[in-house]
Amino acid sequence: MNDGLQARNFLLLPQFISRQRAQALAKSLAQQHATTPMASDTLVPGAPAMYDFLPFVRLLVEKIPQVEAVSEEKVLPTYTYARLYSHGEALRVHEDRDACELSLTLNLDADEPWPIWLKTPAGEAVSVRQQPGDAVMYLGCQTPHWREPFEGQFCTQVFMHYVFAFGTRTYAYFDKKRVR
Repeated sequence: MNDGLQARNFLLLPQFISRQRAQALAKSLAQQHATTPMASDTLVPGAPAMYDFLPFVRLLVEKIPQVEAVSEEKVLPTYTYARLYSHGEALRVHEDRDACELSLTLNLDADEPWPIWLKTPAGEAVSVRQQPGDAVMYLGCQTPHWREPFEGQFCTQVFMHYVFAFGTRTYAYFDKKRVR
């Protein structure tokens, strides 16, 4: 595993995708929501969210080589999940389920930066700001992470989840045995 990822539980990946592509994906999700309203999320009540929107699944699979190169681990894709955040919304402190062994939170668009907070193995809380196109890779099952109340008006994020191909959570590839 990448030494920095192991030492900190996360890595910032600037320009994981281009800003233009990120904003186009955000627009596509907003159009989908306008056509077929998304359900409210359970972790962020009131925030529309969508599981496995096809353009994000394509991105999840496309990025496997880059995710493997950065993490220095072979991975299997599990799922994507996107949220449309509004003013005042927050994400409570949590760790992810088994299908999120290695996760990326990808900023697609926002009217102002909104940091994600993550705890290091030493217990230090660190905030990471992202611009559209930036991703944060983190060990989802062992890294407490959260977001404080959002001060902007809109933020679109997609979460891309993987499991290590030779780890103990391989049963979760393609999100098999999904718990809703």
